[in-house]
Amino acid sequence: MRRTCMDLEYFFGTGDGELSTWHSPAGLDLDGDGTLDAVALDFDGDGRTDDAMWDSDGDGVADRAVLDLDDDGVPETAFADGGAGVWEIRLVGSPRDDAGPAGLGRLEIDVDGDGKTDQVLEDTDGDGHADRVVE
Repeated sequence: MRRTCMDLEYFFGTGDGELSTWHSPAGLDLDGDGTLDAVALDFDGDGRTDDAMWDSDGDGVADRAVLDLDDDGVPETAFADGGAGVWEIRLVGSPRDDAGPAGLGRLEIDVDGDGKTDQVLEDTDGDGHADRVVE
């Protein structure tokens, strides 16, 4: 399968109105369709992926983010852009580390707050970051 890559745009700010805009080539295929659609980020410079951001609607702008707050390879929380460029929607989910045969790490996410899982992030190779999104 030919793996294509997209350039993702993402924004960060401190809440004072100033935003930094970044562009990075995607390096992760989260939905398994052969297109690299997410970027892995290392905010603290320790060589480990702290966060992954992806474009859930295909417009080239990252609108979902998952965060590993304690560098243990398991995401603790996830956020969505509410449409105004602000990571204002905390996605409800519960990280689980399924110790099945594949050693699969999962984060189940309730995007719309109805109490049902809408998306699942999976770490299929045990490297500490999500490899695909299942909807």
